[in-house]
Amino acid sequence: MSTRSNIAIEDPKTKKVKVIYVHSDGYPYGVGKCLVDHYNKRDVAELLFQHGDASYLGDTIDECSFYGRDWDRKEDPAKTYRDEWMYMDAIKGDIFIEYIYIFKNNKWHVATQKHTTVKDGYDRGTLFYYTKFEPVIMNKEYIKYKDKHEKHAEVKMISQIGSLLKGAGFSGDNIQIQGGNAKKKAN
Repeated sequence: MSTRSNIAIEDPKTKKVKVIYVHSDGYPYGVGKCLVDHYNKRDVAELLFQHGDASYLGDTIDECSFYGRDWDRKEDPAKTYRDEWMYMDAIKGDIFIEYIYIFKNNKWHVATQKHTTVKDGYDRGTLFYYTKFEPVIMNKEYIKYKDKHEKHAEVKMISQIGSLLKGAGFSGDNIQIQGGNAKKKAN
């Protein structure tokens, strides 16, 4: 239900890459716009990698929702890869990460997940791949929708599921959102 993304930062000296997962609003006019508008300097961008994986990003570190810091979960620290190539090789086959952002050369870049269907293959399957990185501000989706951006659109949508389930006969006390189970109240 959410648009998942990873954000990364490249060390300009060693070329090592740190990566965290962001669960919601991963599209370029969501996470991408937030990164460009609020984390567009190296020292500020580095702060995003101190708390591990996040549910969503906010305009400040305090407004971000990190699983370890804010959800009382075991923290998943940022993963480190030898370089950008090793990270991109490691993510091959992960069909759930739709966008990858990387801060390098003092600006945010994005790679978009695409797919193609193999027509003459044995299983006529779908192949997933990522585009080459481009500056976020040059991305077609970012350009088209950046002025129509609604902050935390998916987070707001998910937060309304509880009230929808209550109306369908589910107990509000037994509902967990994002990764939990909804249990129907016994009558």
